[in-house]
Amino acid sequence: MVKRGCVMMFSMIMITQLIPCTEALECRTGEYELDGQCCPTCPPGYRVDEICHTMRGTMCVPCDPRTYTAHPSVLKKCLPCKVCDLEFGLVTRRECSSTSNTVCSCSPGYFCADVKNDHCEMCVAHRVCSPGQYIKSRGTERNNTICEKCPAGTFSLNGTLHQCLPWTNCSAQGLSEENPGTYTTDAVCSSHSPHTYITTVISVISTIIVIIIAVMLCYFIKKKKPSAYKVARRAKAFEPGEICHPLEADGSVTNIPVQETRQQVESAPQKERMPKSQDSREP
Repeated sequence: MVKRGCVMMFSMIMITQLIPCTEALECRTGEYELDGQCCPTCPPGYRVDEICHTMRGTMCVPCDPRTYTAHPSVLKKCLPCKVCDLEFGLVTRRECSSTSNTVCSCSPGYFCADVKNDHCEMCVAHRVCSPGQYIKSRGTERNNTICEKCPAGTFSLNGTLHQCLPWTNCSAQGLSEENPGTYTTDAVCSSHSPHTYITTVISVISTIIVIIIAVMLCYFIKKKKPSAYKVARRAKAFEPGEICHPLEADGSVTNIPVQETRQQVESAPQKERMPKSQDSREP
């Protein structure tokens, strides 16, 4: 009984002695604790191939291509290098090495929306300013484009300018404003003022009226004047076989054949047929 009690007491003494020893174990920088002993870590660019034991330290081997370790570690596998995906606007700024990961940045026209330890995780396309806006601040690799609306009296056709353009001052050029300017279009000027336009319209209308009056006068004059046919008939009044008589009331010409006229003369009384010269010699 006494012997058994001594064994138990000895065991308790040993446990109390082991606990302080375990808690007192402190590994130096570049070492790690494993099974009650301090083992060295693998340097950057290496991984653990075999862990240490009482007879040998940690066995390290270099990282495989396209893998890395950036800090002293006890990793049994190196970390895979990051791939910069062009589909997400990422480009490679620094290639991966055995001791550092790939560094990605944004391609032109994109900015980084998620940055972790100088590594860009996601790129977003720069904002495109709309017509009627101007670029207040152009986008960079870390910041998006800032757009602002054009001030009053200015315009921007496509939103690619750093400053909106002023509307054209038509009155300063001696022109009239046909269409006022907007945020997206310039003012449209016209070379004809309202007064000139009215004067032009009146002039055109007056010309048309004069032409109409002239046509009407020509029509009435032509209607009253004998036709060319009638004048030609007058000129033929003394042609053989015809005797020209004065125009009738309707303006027509009556032609009497010569044979018919002779018969009328012969049938007339002798006195009527006597020439006027003989009548003048009678007593």
